[in-house]
Amino acid sequence: TDAGHYRCMVENDAGTAAKVVTLALQSAPTVAVTPRAVAVRAGQRVLLHCAASGEPTPSVEWWRDGEPLPEGPHVLPNATLLLAAATRRDTGNYSCLARNTLGSAVAHASLAVQGGWEPHRVRGSLVGIINTYELGVTTLDASVLDDPHSGTTAVRSSIGSIPPAVGPLMRVLVAIIAPVYWSLAHAGGDAQSGFLLTRGTFRHESQLEFATGELLRVTHLARGADATGTLLLDSVISGSVPESIGKAAVLLQDFSERYVHTGAGRLSGGSVQSFLRDGRIIHAHCNHTIVYDPSTGLQPPRVQHVRASAVEASFDPALEELRFQLRASLDAGANRDQCPPGFILGPQQLYCLDLDECQMLNQCQHKCRNSLGSYRCICPPGYRL
Repeated sequence: TDAGHYRCMVENDAGTAAKVVTLALQSAPTVAVTPRAVAVRAGQRVLLHCAASGEPTPSVEWWRDGEPLPEGPHVLPNATLLLAAATRRDTGNYSCLARNTLGSAVAHASLAVQGGWEPHRVRGSLVGIINTYELGVTTLDASVLDDPHSGTTAVRSSIGSIPPAVGPLMRVLVAIIAPVYWSLAHAGGDAQSGFLLTRGTFRHESQLEFATGELLRVTHLARGADATGTLLLDSVISGSVPESIGKAAVLLQDFSERYVHTGAGRLSGGSVQSFLRDGRIIHAHCNHTIVYDPSTGLQPPRVQHVRASAVEASFDPALEELRFQLRASLDAGANRDQCPPGFILGPQQLYCLDLDECQMLNQCQHKCRNSLGSYRCICPPGYRL
């Protein structure tokens, strides 16, 4: 507060004289970059603004993924970074570094350039056991078509060599293709597609729990894209589904899944999936855990939502083929940087941690079971809520 202009005036019988001096207090740099996370389509213009202050006036330098950017017309006189037409090579972590004689400071932003290079095909395998039936080795093939006009991605998948005894039971298991619609959904706004976030290499664990007690687990391993741009995916399935599904008419409902950034290279998702079985609504709770290498560079929003619509499933016993199709979109929403209820902000304010309500609340008279972002009261045998 003492910085400013000071005026000293002297006076005698012969006249007056004055002198103005300026007092400037030296300080180390401070710096901020806005926006902190940007997701654009290929070809769009990107502006990253760097506001630096300090005394002496600091110099400013831009870095990407730990390497300095060469000076050029993409850095404006006010230190704003301009990418006139972003390409996939521009995806990464950007840093604005400010320096003066008293020190340095740095601020970061992430850029995801989407469109024109995500895979349009998925190929893989599925093995495992459902309701004691062994699948053998089945083949998964999926096509992905981005539709910017509707803001969705159309996913069509087929899984071949499914035994007729188990095929009808699998019509409700959309979780089998969860890595496909999660990683390749049409991303809007500041959302970052799963493929860009992970470079197509991740582990995706899905657990589906039916209201009648049956439990099914699917482990997916995505191994990146091959030379043709096809995402490679291998899955293992185990558990059971209600036997009554096999002979019933099944109609799948639209659903949404919330994915929360719960650790370095870790996302946790959840949804309630519903379907009509002979006209009656049946619910199943689905939880997802995604693990990837965080050194890929991008920092996801704390919360993102996948929305699936026009969900259809069928099984062709003659071809022994299970088919799924749906439309998927991904958005960060208005609360992208806020931890949702049931979570608290973790160390360094980078991600959200699950809050164990069973340790903090006393709302269950008997047994309390904590789940990700929530909890459930459990009645003793012979009773129900």
